[in-house]
Amino acid sequence: MPVPERVAKWVSQNYPRPVIDAEWLSDCCDWVSSTYNTSPSTHFHDFITHVEAQLLQSNLEDSTVPGTGLNAELGQPRQKETTGSVPLLVEIRSITEIAHSAFSLLNIHQTRLDRADLGLAVETQDRQEQGQQDEDQGPIPRFPRGMLRFELSDGHTLFQAIEYRSIPELVLGETPLGFKVCFFCTVYRLFRVPRHPYPVTHAPRCL
Repeated sequence: MPVPERVAKWVSQNYPRPVIDAEWLSDCCDWVSSTYNTSPSTHFHDFITHVEAQLLQSNLEDSTVPGTGLNAELGQPRQKETTGSVPLLVEIRSITEIAHSAFSLLNIHQTRLDRADLGLAVETQDRQEQGQQDEDQGPIPRFPRGMLRFELSDGHTLFQAIEYRSIPELVLGETPLGFKVCFFCTVYRLFRVPRHPYPVTHAPRCL
């Protein structure tokens, strides 16, 4: 079905850049209508909540229009672009801790893998219901937190970013690839995304 006007307006106002692909949005609306048996004309809030969830879990390469995010022609070092007053929606493609040595990170990573092999779940802040860890094993170690470097993409242009200030919501080893972020910034050193980037996993929400 054609995208309902009210839905299209809400999406363009809340996620103006990059432009959401009309065909993808139409298919998304059809899926939401059939899956949840709801209509934007009668239950707009519920309907748009489901549409937004699908957008934030999508691969932006599939759900956005090429060239409507960052300038697709940028690709040479020392070029820059500003997002201006319009927020830019991007997804995280990789996360790296750059304030600690690779050796210490590798040791922690190996420990986490060993604990996972033993069937121990990764510790999170809301793990009260999971019970107490075995005293001999101790808690699953977290990666040290200094400064994070990211590879971000608007779906068609890939660029690197470094935290200016710590962002508590983004945690190495816990924040999934594909996590969406909205921000305003000046972007330097842009690089094109390969035609078939590695898949997006889960995108719980937009900052």
